[in-house]
Amino acid sequence: MTKIVLSGFLGMLLVAFVSARTWTDKKGRKIEAEYLSQTKDTVLLKLKNGKEVSVPFSNLSRADLKFLIEAEIAAAKKGNDKETEDGEMEKKESDAKKDGGIVIEVADPAWERPVLREAVLKAPIEVQEEKRGEFLYFSSTSFRIVADGRMSSKAVLAILEVCELTKTHCESLPFGLSNRFKPVDGKYEIRSVGEKDEWVKMGRPEGNRSSFNPNNGQLEICLELFGLSSAGRGGEIATRNLAGQMILHVSRCMLPEVYERNFMDWFTEGFPNMMNMAVYEKGKLDFTNVAEETKDLLMGKGSGRTAIFKKKVEMPKISDLITQSVGAIAAEEGRRQFLAQSVLVMTYLTFLEDGGKATGLRQGLRYAHDFQKNQPKTITYKDQEDLKRQQAELKRLREEMDDTAIAMMFRKRPWDEAEADIAKLWKEKGLDLIFPGAKNE
Repeated sequence: MTKIVLSGFLGMLLVAFVSARTWTDKKGRKIEAEYLSQTKDTVLLKLKNGKEVSVPFSNLSRADLKFLIEAEIAAAKKGNDKETEDGEMEKKESDAKKDGGIVIEVADPAWERPVLREAVLKAPIEVQEEKRGEFLYFSSTSFRIVADGRMSSKAVLAILEVCELTKTHCESLPFGLSNRFKPVDGKYEIRSVGEKDEWVKMGRPEGNRSSFNPNNGQLEICLELFGLSSAGRGGEIATRNLAGQMILHVSRCMLPEVYERNFMDWFTEGFPNMMNMAVYEKGKLDFTNVAEETKDLLMGKGSGRTAIFKKKVEMPKISDLITQSVGAIAAEEGRRQFLAQSVLVMTYLTFLEDGGKATGLRQGLRYAHDFQKNQPKTITYKDQEDLKRQQAELKRLREEMDDTAIAMMFRKRPWDEAEADIAKLWKEKGLDLIFPGAKNE
């Protein structure tokens, strides 16, 4: 499959004032027009018949928005250093003429894949053990445990297996995910601390049994705080909790910053917690019954589980859930409910809606991914006033991008229709979701 992408090369921008280009609205309709100027909310175009028309930014495609951002930056740069710009213009204009200003791109097949229902190791993990000074190192293909003491082979294998499986599944998703771990000698490191006293001495809060350090890109865990011995031995529930924490941290590290920055915690918290609904078996993560596992967790079914909701799930408006942050909720119970509500929405978008193809989610994230990728890395400006104006415009465009991407994720339906559909599909799974203002059946 191919798609046409309107060229946004800087050279094209410098000659845009004297040549027409193809403009595309959100419905895919195209017109040939010359760019004249832009204001805070509109762009002024000149049609082939000489008529000038003003078009709102909200009607334009992401390629057009990218063009306008770069046009403003190019104009500022041209004012700063015209001689350099003129030299570059000749080369860029020549390059643009070679391809007519249109680039034909083959669609990335990774974005077209359905969501897998399971992740399976291709071969059993062969653990490599090594002692370096006072630490023991246990390594698999992609991960390395740095332990402060001897660990049981069962605990080592469980940690490395679930990390490898989570990485495999995340890399297979059609959402453009990427890895934000920082490898050390080619491995993503997990520091294992056996005793909670040592954990506290390191300055880690006793209430937090694991943490991810974004500065060194390493994950830290305390075995005793998971209810295990200092060597990682323990019951099934404690081992399952440890494996679940690995899934949470590793999947969170798979998320590109564009998602974390633009879609708040409903994605960066909801998605990893949804991943934790998988059934972990030896050599496999099974997502077949994610909806059933989610329902059981919320209702407190199964050993060691505390109910988050009793009979019915009181939901906020989806629009409110998207803009809320878990860190802004003071009460612990409120944070648990927020995470549960986010999991319900992410499970719907990923596994329930559209038969598990996650088409809406994929399209929205693809839109955000491409928009962010095409953003200028630097802003060239004439003075502080020009800088503030460009920064404000970029912020406005990003906010508009957020709204467009989220609308695409929910198939551009009104909120009440999306909420009704979410409630309908979850009701089929045996869970009653009540949204504000919803009509009682």
